[in-house]
This record gives sequence, C-alpha cells and structure tokens, in this order.
Amino acid sequence: MAESWQERFDRIWKFPDQTAEKWKKKTGKKVLGWTLPDAPEELIYASGVLPMALLARGIDFSLADAHFQGFACSYSRSLLELLEQGKLDFLDGILIAHTCDTMRAFDLVVKEMERFELCESYRLPRVYGNPASERYFRQELERIRCRLSELSGHYPDAEEIRSAIKVFHQLKSALSNLKTELKAGKISARLFFSALRAGMVGDKEEVRQMIEQYREELKNKEPEPEKKFKVILAGKVAEPFEIIEEIEKAGFWVVDDLLALGSRWLSAVAELEQEPLTALIKAQERKLPFAGLTHQKKSRAEWLIERVKENQAQGVIYLLQRFCEPYELEVVGMEQELKEAGIAFLRLESTYQPASLPALRTRLDAFYEMLSE
Repeated sequence: MAESWQERFDRIWKFPDQTAEKWKKKTGKKVLGWTLPDAPEELIYASGVLPMALLARGIDFSLADAHFQGFACSYSRSLLELLEQGKLDFLDGILIAHTCDTMRAFDLVVKEMERFELCESYRLPRVYGNPASERYFRQELERIRCRLSELSGHYPDAEEIRSAIKVFHQLKSALSNLKTELKAGKISARLFFSALRAGMVGDKEEVRQMIEQYREELKNKEPEPEKKFKVILAGKVAEPFEIIEEIEKAGFWVVDDLLALGSRWLSAVAELEQEPLTALIKAQERKLPFAGLTHQKKSRAEWLIERVKENQAQGVIYLLQRFCEPYELEVVGMEQELKEAGIAFLRLESTYQPASLPALRTRLDAFYEMLSE
C-alpha cells in the first residue's frame, strides 16, 4: 500500500535520527537541535548546518529524574530522558533558548553533560519594539554567528544569510498556502500540523517540494462538509499530538492557532530586501510573543481575540502543558480577557504522555455541548 502524505510528513519528525542521517549522507553537513520556541534558523542554515526543532516525546521518565524534580515541565524532562538514553546522539550541537527558569537550568545540565560539539545558549530580548532591544539582539545574533562557525568551520557572509532567508521564505510560504487548504476544509488539522512539524525538523527544501506536490493533488478535491464550531488553538504546544485528532473527532473545525509549535513559526518571515541581520531582528519582532515576553503594542490576549474575529470562530481551546510556568501564569488572565470579550474558552491541561487523553476527550465533549446550548 502506498504511503499517504500524512505518513510521509509524520516520518520526518517522528524519526529525527533517520532524518538527520539522511541529511548528513546527502550533504556531508552537520545537524543542530534547537529547543522551542525560537532559534535563528536562517543563521544556522547559512552556516552550513541543518536546524532541527527538538520535539519532546511521550516517554516514561526515569533517567531524567536524576537531574530535574518531578514538577519540572514535561518538555524539559522528556528532552533530558532522550539525552540520557542516547536518543539525541545524532545531533552535533544544541542551541537552548532561555525562555524560562526551567530552560535556563536545562541549559546548565546539558552543558555539564558535554555530549555535543557545541552547546550554546540563545538569549532573546525580554522586551521588543525599542532601539535598545534591537541593539542587544544584533549583538546576540552576531555572537551566535561566531559560535556556529566553530561548529561548521564556516562563517556565513551576508549573501549566504540572504540565501538561507530565501529558503525559509519559500518553505513558510508553502506551509501558509497549505494552511489556506485547512481553512477551506480540504485537509485536516492533523495533517497540517504534521507538515508544519516536518518543516521545522526536516530538510527545508525537501519538505517544501513535498508540500507543493501535495497541493497539486488537492486542486480537484472538494472541501469536507463544514463542522458546526470553528475554534482557535492557543498555548505552547499540542501535546500529546493525538489531541489534535481528538479535537476534530469531537466535531470542532480548527481554523487557526497561536501555538509556539504551530502557526507562530510561520508568522516570522524575514524580508529579502533588508540587510540580513536587520531582517532577522524585524522578523522576530513580528512574531507573536510567547508567554513571558512583553510586546509594547498589544497583549497576547489581544492577538488571540483578533484571530477569533478574523476567522469568525466560536471559541478558543487553550492547550496547557502541566508545570509550564509561563503559560500557567498567563492562562488565568487570558481566560478572563476572552470571556469579557464574549469568547467561549476551554483550558485543557496535559502532559506529553498519551495517558492524559481520556480525560481530555470528556472535556472536549462537554465544551461542544456547551456551545451547542
């Protein structure tokens, strides 16, 4: 039986070791893993290294407990477990975004392990939209640029960074076009998010070509019958990944999202006409800030309310990872703001383990009934 498109996309991100091995065999170049939610991927790619998003897995924790307490977030603990089991040994380097206290501690633990040729921190500005933060960010990107050259043996010039920006521009454009098929009801949210994860993990040009081929097949496909309720997904990640299927099975039509591991990744497209580092800085500023960062123009709730209105959605499903402190702190105020705006809101708390699914199914059914009434 021929492999479906969903299976092809799944294979790229579900088996990152095989994806990395294929890349290395094809190009002879190295692979660097980066922790969610952000990394200067164009800079990594321009250095001659494949940037690969590190997606945690729903595995049992045993070895990770030697490093982190049980109330650390399941993303950090899952990555530690994979590290200790040797399942990330295919990486040549790792870049760790300092997004919260847990990830700062994770950074220190991984550096102590000395598993990779390069283990580096990535320190994003805490506030965007002012000259001081832009100056700081430029210095940080230049520092990362130098550190990457130590891994790859190549310091990328401006034209090489611009070429890398073009590669990501084309990939994100293809994914954005695929998202229009989601909104048109031609594909499932499950398939869209799988393709997006493939883009974050795999060979960028290969995934773009796959998406373009798939869209050709969709030209003559009729939309599925419209579901009753449109919803927007919010939060950091949709985990366990099966939760997306459960949301669709419950009768909801996912038309948009503000997930860190989702459409947020598509929102930061660097401009080809600008000086390369300036383009990367401006692209990062255009991204929806993740929880814990401040944007001077509007709150994250305001971003979300705008998406609800644009898509004429009936509600928001907020996916909260247990013990993820920035999002746990955010969700209370966000829920209040959305309810004041008359938007139905469901908070689903889970871990990466599929064992949390049965309780989530019950809450999804109850939310559907509430909207029906």
